[in-house]
Amino acid sequence: MNTLSKLCVCLGLFLVGCTSTPPSGVPEWAGSYKKACLPEAIAVAQGLRQSGVQAKVLSIHTKNWGHATCAYLYPPGKNRLWVWDSHWQSIPVKAWWNDPKSIAKAWMDYRYDETPVESAWFQEDLPARELLPQTIK
Repeated sequence: MNTLSKLCVCLGLFLVGCTSTPPSGVPEWAGSYKKACLPEAIAVAQGLRQSGVQAKVLSIHTKNWGHATCAYLYPPGKNRLWVWDSHWQSIPVKAWWNDPKSIAKAWMDYRYDETPVESAWFQEDLPARELLPQTIK
């Protein structure tokens, strides 16, 4: 390797070491199953909370599809907003923490998806009766 290549490799390693990496808490199996976005997002949120990270399960709906992700603030104290999903893994976004539609739109923008977001909400914000299966009363 020539000197320029070595310098580029060293610079790359330095930059990777200085960036903020997402916290642990994502189960190994997450992202392995088709059509399992909601249970995966719940498991990721629970794992992050156990690590002391604020995390919420975010449901995103367009006219034709819906998806569940996990929004979280990391690192603690700096509170940078991230969104985890089974395909994209963890990505940083700029949005208001308490505004699910703002987070959903920022996540869609990151993915270069121009599909309008019809609705978005945090699963934790739903009344208990909406979280239960319809057969239970």
